[in-house]
Amino acid sequence: MGVYNVHGGHNRIVPGAGHYMDEVTEDRKITAGVITLLQASGHTVHNCTDDVGKTVGANLANIVAKCNTNSADLDISIHQNAARVDPGDGKTKGVEVFVYSTSSKAYAAAGRVCAKLAALGFTNRGVKISTGLYVLKHTKSPAMLIEVGFVDDKDDADLYNKVGVNAICKAITEGILDKSVGAVPASKPATTPTPKPAPKPAAKPVSSNPYKTGSTYTLKADALRVRTGAGTNYRAKTYKELSANARKNAYSNGNLKKGTRVTCMATKMIGNDIWMQIPSGWIAARYGGKVYVG
Repeated sequence: MGVYNVHGGHNRIVPGAGHYMDEVTEDRKITAGVITLLQASGHTVHNCTDDVGKTVGANLANIVAKCNTNSADLDISIHQNAARVDPGDGKTKGVEVFVYSTSSKAYAAAGRVCAKLAALGFTNRGVKISTGLYVLKHTKSPAMLIEVGFVDDKDDADLYNKVGVNAICKAITEGILDKSVGAVPASKPATTPTPKPAPKPAAKPVSSNPYKTGSTYTLKADALRVRTGAGTNYRAKTYKELSANARKNAYSNGNLKKGTRVTCMATKMIGNDIWMQIPSGWIAARYGGKVYVG
C-alpha cells in the first residue's frame, strides 16, 4: 500500500481566494474526503495542512516541513482557482493540476485527476508545468497541486455545489490511485455509546442593534476580513486598500488583528447578522450567532 501527504492550501490567517465560494473552507472539505477515501483503500495518509502560519511564506514553509517528514509516494495539495469575477456565461472555467515537470512521477496521476474531474462537468484545463510554485519546488516527494474550479466563476460554483464535495473527492482519489473507489463512507458510530451533550439553544434573534455610530469598539476575533460592502458576497480588501491606521493593526493580507480598536461609521443588519462600516470598509460585527466586535 502507498503513503500519501495531503493538505489544503492557505489558512484563516492568510486566506486564499473567495467570492462565490471560500477556498479555505472548501479545500479543507476536499482534503478530509480524499484522506478518508485513501485510508479506506488501505493507504497511509498524513494530513499536512497548516493552520498556524501567519504569513504566506510561513504557511508554505510549514506545509513543506510537514510533508518532508514523511517518505511519501505523492504529495497532494488541494486548492481552488481565481481570475476575475464571472457572474455566469454557461461555461465553467474548469480544473487544472500543476506538477514540477513532465518527468515527475506525479505527472500521469495529474492527468488522470483532470480527466476524472472533467467527467463531472468541469472544463479540463489540463496538466500545467510550474517550477516556481513553492510546494512543488521544495517537497522531496513527487507533488501535484490541484485547482478544483474557480471560486469567482458562478458556473464553477454552481457545478461544484450540484455534484457535491463527495463526488469531487471520489474523482480525485480515483485519479490518484488509477482505480475505482467507493463513496466517501459515513463516519462510524463509537463502539461504546457516549452521552450526547445537551443541544445548544438556538441563537436568539437580534432584537436591537447594540452598535452606535461614532462609538469605538474592539475586535474580539483575530484575522477579521475587511470587505468592500456589507456581506460575504463582497470581496475582502487588500492590505494596501486599508487606511493608514488600520494597516498598523493588520496582517500582510489585510486581515485585522484581535484587539484592534475600530470606529463605527454605520451598521447594516442582514437577518440576525450585523455588519459594521469602519474607515477601511465593512467588517462582520455579529455573524452566525457569534460576536466579533464588542
